[in-house]
Amino acid sequence: MKILIPIDFSPDALKALEYATTLARLTDSMPPSPEAGTELLIYHAFQIPAGGDTHFFVDSAMLDKAERDERDKLRQLISTIPEIEQFPYRMVTRMAMPEEGIRQVIDEESVDLVVMGVRGANESAQWLGSTAFQIIKNSPCPVLVVPRITEVFQPKQVAFATDLEAVEDIPFLPFLKKLVLGWEATLQVVHVHSHPAKMKVTEAVEALVLDRVFENIPHSCHFPEDDDPAHGIAKFLQSHAIDLLIMIPRQHNALESIFHKSITKYMSSHISVPLLTLPDKA
Repeated sequence: MKILIPIDFSPDALKALEYATTLARLTDSMPPSPEAGTELLIYHAFQIPAGGDTHFFVDSAMLDKAERDERDKLRQLISTIPEIEQFPYRMVTRMAMPEEGIRQVIDEESVDLVVMGVRGANESAQWLGSTAFQIIKNSPCPVLVVPRITEVFQPKQVAFATDLEAVEDIPFLPFLKKLVLGWEATLQVVHVHSHPAKMKVTEAVEALVLDRVFENIPHSCHFPEDDDPAHGIAKFLQSHAIDLLIMIPRQHNALESIFHKSITKYMSSHISVPLLTLPDKA
């Protein structure tokens, strides 16, 4: 597995790097497979501030010095987490805007998973920073965002929030199953509904399909009642001591509202666990 960790030297990014290192250890302990072995790509995008001259150009010497300086800073950061040395890792630096650079590395390196902080160094105190939001929205691979206050690094209770739509067509379900099995975790499948007793037949069928898909994983299905999916999910995380939340932020569905409401004050205060998002297309 190839894991990309974007670093901007913020506390959130440092927490993501620590989490990714633990994830690499857990992944390497999984049963051997053709893709066994984990590589960490520790990535930093930087910009060179323009001077007062409107005709500002970056020559190669200036770019080389800036890149050396940024790589030195990365080395210093990596040295604070000795466990990183147990895994193959590479430092990747380039002059780019954060989102653009991350997407380029994902494509060039065929990244399997992005692990990043919730907010960047210069982003406001909203629950989900703009860079993380855009990567979640556009990434072709799963993205794991890690809150700064995360304490549990090996999830034992994992929630999968689902809209119960075309679940067999979800391309990254095998990835989800592999992680949950490797963590030896219990999976809690959650579908928030305003009137669970009035669920559509199609939703009930999809729930049965998921039950079959996860038959070799310790799991259970839950249908909490709430008019607001974000509120319902947040309450479920608290009441079931969830360590990690998995979602598929499809366009135009109820779950996407969680990402578009500035997460609401309730979500900001109560969502304190890492969030793993799975693309709805391979």
